[in-house]
Amino acid sequence: MAELVHLRLEHTLPELEEMERIGLFTKNEIKSIIKKRNNLEYKLRRMQKRKEDFLKYIEYEMTLLNLIEKRRERLLCEAKKAEIDSSIAKRINRLFKAVISRYPEDEKLWLDQIKFCKRMKWFDTISALHTRLLQVHSKNPSLWIMAAKWEMEENRSPENARTILQRGVLINPMSGILWREYFRMELMYTDLIQKRRAILEPHSLKSVISVEDDAVLSGQVANVVYDKAVEVFDDVEYALSFIQVCLDFDFGIRHIEHILKDVEERFPDKEETLDALAKKPLLYIEEQIKKGKEAGMKKKAVLDRINEKIHKNYEEAVKKLPTEKMWSFYIDYVLDLLNSAKASRKHELQDTALKVIQAALEVNCLSEKYYSEMVDLLFERGKANEAFSTSVSSARKFNKVDLWYKCLTYHIQCLRNHEEIFDLLMEAVSAVDEMDSITLWKLGANWLSLSDPDKLSAFLESGIRRRKEISTPLKEMYLEELALRKDISEVRELYKRFKKLGPLSPVIVQKMIKIEKAQLAAPIKKLRKYYEDGIHEFGSENVDIWIDYMKLEIEHACGEPTNYGVIYWRGKKTLKPDYLREFQARVMDLTTCAHVPSCYLLIS
Repeated sequence: MAELVHLRLEHTLPELEEMERIGLFTKNEIKSIIKKRNNLEYKLRRMQKRKEDFLKYIEYEMTLLNLIEKRRERLLCEAKKAEIDSSIAKRINRLFKAVISRYPEDEKLWLDQIKFCKRMKWFDTISALHTRLLQVHSKNPSLWIMAAKWEMEENRSPENARTILQRGVLINPMSGILWREYFRMELMYTDLIQKRRAILEPHSLKSVISVEDDAVLSGQVANVVYDKAVEVFDDVEYALSFIQVCLDFDFGIRHIEHILKDVEERFPDKEETLDALAKKPLLYIEEQIKKGKEAGMKKKAVLDRINEKIHKNYEEAVKKLPTEKMWSFYIDYVLDLLNSAKASRKHELQDTALKVIQAALEVNCLSEKYYSEMVDLLFERGKANEAFSTSVSSARKFNKVDLWYKCLTYHIQCLRNHEEIFDLLMEAVSAVDEMDSITLWKLGANWLSLSDPDKLSAFLESGIRRRKEISTPLKEMYLEELALRKDISEVRELYKRFKKLGPLSPVIVQKMIKIEKAQLAAPIKKLRKYYEDGIHEFGSENVDIWIDYMKLEIEHACGEPTNYGVIYWRGKKTLKPDYLREFQARVMDLTTCAHVPSCYLLIS
């Protein structure tokens, strides 16, 4: 083993001598490099080789290479790059090969080697690495895409990219993303050929464009890829996803035409098909604006005509397929128009959106998510009474938190009858899923605290006996509200009730401590009792309660610093092992910041 290590080191001597000769490293630094390499080489010669040893060697050589580059830049020295830099780079590459041969299943090793080769601009090596990588990890579509993208965009080899993706879809025929990226690559190739032809045509060199290039230019190849993909995936949404790829290219419209025609034939009764066909006029928007300008039409008039056509298409679509999903596509379109419109057109588009939503409602095809939009639109158009009745009826129909919240919010903001709002509130918290109802409880509590404090207590009382997800935040609000309106003695009595109801949560204990500390002369006995309550309930898993308790003894005017160490040792015994490291670290920070004598920690 020693002989092999020495042989390896001897091979590095020429580069080390050159490093010293041209002034990149001192003699002592060269000795340090030799020593480090000697240690790393010995680790690689063990019987049981570890991946970590290879990686440490690679990391060291990369760090050395980076250092050489920085020193060359500082010294303005470019001499002996082949003998030094290239030699180290080849060694790194050999180390990658060695570790990958032992751990071929580790994708990161492959990717790191490819990244390194890109840095060194070893393009042939990268292509070979991609080939070997895809042989081992052939079932990972993202690796096929990565390899093809590199061949297409960086190696400028569309043929290689096509070959890779053809093999990729052959091995992974059920990978939708792989088919789509194959389609994208063909469009990129078309774009490349078009740009090449644009340069060559002025020089009468059309003849260099091959028959294959003509097939690419005409879109035949890309269309074949699409056709094969949708044969595998008989799904309308997947077929339409190719349209988004086409939009990235100036010539993409002709491919979109092919896709829409195919989808119309394959899926004539699908809502997604009718939605895509309804929006088809948007594909030619630039062309129509240009023609309109030539005919003396303003851009707004052209856009209005396009939107009219799309509305007509949607009207025909919802007649042909009167489903909730089809109406949802129509509503989404008009709402998108409304959200992107200028202020001068808002009212007009609000009326249009309201008309479409109400039309869907009339045929019982309005999705739950649009009831909230309808209520907003009714209020914005000044139809308050209709908005109120719609908000209540929709909330009762679906019993969802967001609909009830909107209903109650509008009633509160518009100062509707107090009893009506309260009845709706109680109906809401009873009707919705209890797990989701806390939003409504908080809304009700905030409203009652301002409008009818006398009813607030009764409202909160009805909530504090529910499950803890509801009761805990309501108990916190109850304490806070009572502290604002009543004497501290009543707050303490309420806390005692919560303690009996049990168990106390950290939020409740901390809230009571905060309220007690806000008194002019906060009694330390009371505060200690609250901390002890907290320790009893959750002291084994809560570091904060212990730290705050220790702070109390050193910060309160009546505190006993000697208790600081007692609490510390109690905490060490009570907290679970998972929390001890954090606890001890925070105690040390507290001791240092507060200048607490170490003797108070009772360190023996």
